[in-house]
Amino acid sequence: MAAYSKLWYLERFHFTDALTDAQKREVREMARMFEVKRGQRIYVPGDPSDQVFLLKVGVVRISTPAAGEDERILAFLYPGDIFGELAVVDEAPRAHLATVHEDAVLCSFPRDVLLRVIPQAPALGYRITKLIGVRLRRFETRVEELLFKSAHARVAHALLDMATDYGIKDNGGVLIPIRLNQKDLGNLVGLARETVNAVLQDFKERGLIDATRRSIRITDPSRLRLVS
Repeated sequence: MAAYSKLWYLERFHFTDALTDAQKREVREMARMFEVKRGQRIYVPGDPSDQVFLLKVGVVRISTPAAGEDERILAFLYPGDIFGELAVVDEAPRAHLATVHEDAVLCSFPRDVLLRVIPQAPALGYRITKLIGVRLRRFETRVEELLFKSAHARVAHALLDMATDYGIKDNGGVLIPIRLNQKDLGNLVGLARETVNAVLQDFKERGLIDATRRSIRITDPSRLRLVS
């Protein structure tokens, strides 16, 4: 039953669509599913790039170390996202931190298994290569925002991205149901916590968002998109 459930989960997110039945069995037998609690790290810089991960439940953040105890957040990942994918094209040690932001269930795949399967299933290799390209474009956009955009625009764009990826639409707007404190948001957009606090307060006063300690609701997404 456990193996069947694992394969069902992989097919739910279309991870095995391009594989033959025999390849699906191989991936299923080698995949490992496990739970990780909030705050725990999945890998850190210098760890071997020997696994690729698929997120089933929860939220994971990808970041780089910074001065002191801070980190620079590159992305938040959500159910269905693949990460650690550079292991497929580069066996160099990990360069980033992967930390569980909300309690997560993960599925990991050994690098050597994927390297055996991909030549026989080019569509799977294409999906992973495309993912790498999409991530690079998003990181490039983030760098451009850090260099040229105002503090208000950086925060607005980050909230809108999270709303697109993970938001829940309701009568009050779009709810971003993850615990995101001002320090996290500052690490994501390259701003001090005090600056983020001032920007969020301004957005609240203008009726653009409604923020609590556990979540942020975008009450007027169309107006928030106009912030520059």
